[in-house]
Amino acid sequence: MADLILHHYDISPYAEKIRLAFGLKGLAWRSVIQPMVLPKPDLMPLTGGFRRTPVLQAGADIYCDTLRIAMELDRRVPDPPLLPEEGRGFDAVLATWAERVLMWPTARYVTGMNRETLSEGFFRDRSAMRGHAAPDMEKVAADLPHQEGQLRLMLGWVEDLLAGPASDLATRTPRLADFALYQRLWWLNALDGKAAPVLAGHPRIADWMARIAAIGHGRRSELTPADALRIAAEAEPAPIASTAPPGDIPPGSRVRVATEDFALDPVEGETVHATPTEITIRREAPETGRIHVHFPRLGYEVTAL
Repeated sequence: MADLILHHYDISPYAEKIRLAFGLKGLAWRSVIQPMVLPKPDLMPLTGGFRRTPVLQAGADIYCDTLRIAMELDRRVPDPPLLPEEGRGFDAVLATWAERVLMWPTARYVTGMNRETLSEGFFRDRSAMRGHAAPDMEKVAADLPHQEGQLRLMLGWVEDLLAGPASDLATRTPRLADFALYQRLWWLNALDGKAAPVLAGHPRIADWMARIAAIGHGRRSELTPADALRIAAEAEPAPIASTAPPGDIPPGSRVRVATEDFALDPVEGETVHATPTEITIRREAPETGRIHVHFPRLGYEVTAL
């Protein structure tokens, strides 16, 4: 199998999910550092315009979104699973809540607390992802008490979740849903840790986070963006073997794939493989030659062209 190459940056919370997944499975991987903000000239030829990180590369196969990356890692190394069948309903609810509800107060609080450290370009970039104008820093500062209040309320829920018998979250073998929750709390310690004091007074959260952090990141080695592009150009996409029933989009269809929430950045290509849970499209770029770009169906809109 081709080497696993992760396109990411070190303070990305979503990339932390996948770095922990590498650690859980004991994998070796190559690290390619990409910019936090646009432009991303060494990433776009691989993804066809998808700007979010992390992105996983294996030769000429490109996996977008942490869910799709986890699916591929489970295919390669099934044990321990990131997406086990047992408990998948609870896991889906936990991950969705962590990344669509808990995400916002953690993101706003951390960036607000670090507004003097982060560049103006960072705030412009993140606002543009959501179709907004760049924020007024005085309003960002004035909003901090509200975001802290929302965050403390939700942290209380997590502390309770770690205590009660309704979940084995505190004791089970971690999986992708655990990492989805962890990365939001890990983000509070990011940058200079200015947002970290909000975690105080939650001993169960502290113990659980220490247990997750101890998993580590597997075996990391560095790779340049230029080398990653060269690897893609010299490789051919891997054959797709699937016993899943055919999906709603036949092979050879020209489609556009875009996220449903923000940073739409649609990617266009020809369908190679589609099921109710995933879709793969074929693209070509001068820098890479023919590549396959893989997406999950959850959270993505596929439009026929």
